[in-house]
Amino acid sequence: MVETTIDEAAGSAVIVLRPNNSASWQLNMAVIGLVTLLLFIVCVYFALKGLWLVFPFAGLEIVALYLCFYLRVRANQRTEVITFDQDTVIVERGNFFAEKSWKYHRLWTKIFIKKPPYSGHPKQVIIRSHGKELELGSFLNNQDKEVLIKDLKHIIYA
Repeated sequence: MVETTIDEAAGSAVIVLRPNNSASWQLNMAVIGLVTLLLFIVCVYFALKGLWLVFPFAGLEIVALYLCFYLRVRANQRTEVITFDQDTVIVERGNFFAEKSWKYHRLWTKIFIKKPPYSGHPKQVIIRSHGKELELGSFLNNQDKEVLIKDLKHIIYA
């Protein structure tokens, strides 16, 4: 998802990049609850047949499923904020706050698009300054990268 705010009077712009989230945390918990209920019913059936040892392994399965969902939702909280001021370009990355930050001088910064080496792979949006490169929006899909490219062109050539 690409959110762009442009202030042409001040010559500044902010682009916020986030991955597409197909499901909320509440929906993920509902899925885990449904799987837990079904697994509990199966475990009770096997426990009544004398196979009570199924319960601990079912609990491990639920814990592993929860951990996988948690890690996926946490990865979807990743955010990149690209700020264009009169003199600087600042790129900040993090989940809930700016964990990493890069600052570039706007006049010495180039933004370019790398074509994918194989068909089906997404384009890469690269920012370069003084020999250092940084990929922007590596988690975006092709449609969102096209929106990002269009917004960057609008900001740079405005």
